[in-house]
Amino acid sequence: MSLRDLALTVLELEPNEFHWVLMEAVQADSDECLVYRPVDSSTRGLPDYSEALIQGASALRVLQGLAPFGKPPTPVGIGDGEAPPVTRHAAVRDTREPGSDEDSCLFTTDHSIL
Repeated sequence: MSLRDLALTVLELEPNEFHWVLMEAVQADSDECLVYRPVDSSTRGLPDYSEALIQGASALRVLQGLAPFGKPPTPVGIGDGEAPPVTRHAAVRDTREPGSDEDSCLFTTDHSIL
């Protein structure tokens, strides 16, 4: 993989609408300034600067041929590789009957939209 002179910036195009922009350096007429051209950018605005920066950094990784943040480099299916260790809080007890058909994966949230 060849190295490229890339830059990431975040722009607030509308109030509370942040977009990431990936740029690549191009030849400048002067040694006193850096000139960049846009290479990629977000297609929709994000409500927070930090989120736009994180998503832009993830897009930068993809551009470099790496996996985006939070994703394994290759998909791992059930039964592939080692299972991650299960950590339980000491105050949590498992009250299910052994061998019950009860769903073992439950997601709860206080968020009203979910």
